[in-house]
Amino acid sequence: MSRQKITTVLVIAIVLSSTAVVGLSYLQIAVREDDDLNFYVFGDSQGYQGGIEQIAGLANQYRPDFVIHCGDLTPFGQEEQYSAVSKALNAIEVPVHITPGNHDIRLGGGSRYVAYFGHARYSYDFGQAHFTFFNTSANDVTEEEFRWLKNDLSQAQAEWKFVFTHIPPFDPRVGHEHSLMNETTSSRLMALFSEYDVNTVFTGHIHMYNVSIRNAVRYVITGGAGASLYANASNGGIHHFVNVTLSNSNLILEMVPLQSPDLPRDAVIVRSTDEDVTLSVRDLQVMAVVDGFSSFQNRYGNWRCYGEYRGVRVSDLVDLVGGMDSDEIVRVTSYDGFAQDFHWSNVYPNASWYSIQGHMILAFEYNGTAVPDWSDGIRLVMLPPDEGYSNEDCLYTSSAGTGCHVYESAGARWVRFVSYVEVIQG
Repeated sequence: MSRQKITTVLVIAIVLSSTAVVGLSYLQIAVREDDDLNFYVFGDSQGYQGGIEQIAGLANQYRPDFVIHCGDLTPFGQEEQYSAVSKALNAIEVPVHITPGNHDIRLGGGSRYVAYFGHARYSYDFGQAHFTFFNTSANDVTEEEFRWLKNDLSQAQAEWKFVFTHIPPFDPRVGHEHSLMNETTSSRLMALFSEYDVNTVFTGHIHMYNVSIRNAVRYVITGGAGASLYANASNGGIHHFVNVTLSNSNLILEMVPLQSPDLPRDAVIVRSTDEDVTLSVRDLQVMAVVDGFSSFQNRYGNWRCYGEYRGVRVSDLVDLVGGMDSDEIVRVTSYDGFAQDFHWSNVYPNASWYSIQGHMILAFEYNGTAVPDWSDGIRLVMLPPDEGYSNEDCLYTSSAGTGCHVYESAGARWVRFVSYVEVIQG
């Protein structure tokens, strides 16, 4: 079948070295010949379907042999989330191959992944290449998985061997460890890839683009299909997918930028140092929802915003990104930059603090009206048992340097239009 030539677009040219990205330029996507092998690789859309839709548009026009998603298709593995990403992927008119990510198996999501996409471990030959997919979604690799992987790679006869999984065996960034938790597992995997002459290992998990070479094996991290980024643009922090072409025994990797997502009014980003998730109101609604009546006292002593609130405990949101230690704080930030810091004891209150502040929630609904129709939401709300969060209550539940020690108002703690919930060092 005759292939089209792809028109000029903005692409980041990656100069492969032993470290990472070292050069940027404009060029054309590689011209495809009839016998070229061409596929797209991307990861970490995490419930943002806009990146997948952009990739689908290009794939349907230029017809790569297939596309590959390296995991974290969903925010936390719920049925509605799988249904949405499945619908987006079904719009791609070429074959789609997938491996699960750690977000995809949360809260019972592993069984849903299998129901939608089948087994997470498989391989196939295509042209002059062998493609191997294995499962790192649990942040480790079982002995059974190791045996299967060794057997698969040892028997592969293709000239080129490509491996796909979600979590990389190492983090290329200095001072970060957002890779497989078990260092022995990482070392064994890298030795296996080197022993059986794997050419390239594709992963996601770290939200950036990076190419590194270890022991003659190329490692490509492509975690830029929609989740918030972990680096600046010059270090690979660009929303993107990778266009891979194998032509005349030459492997060409091209990072194709995607339009960055805008955070809508009905979404919030929850993140820690090396983990994050973007949640819509619909995502919040499928979590454990709490409700109650509450109000707050402003700096003048007046009471405001009494009514019934529904939302999700901030502790449950923080747990989605690894929880927090007692010496860390949670920073809740509005779209306009206004922020409030909360101590561990606010997020996980003991009996004494709970009797004063009650649950600390991120509310998406007020008096039966949900965001975006509720104009003040998404909103940080306290649900004290007496249905009123007073200035005195705020003082008693504010650690040093936060809350009423900064703003003499319980109302200042009730952040409106929340865009970010972040776990940071205290």
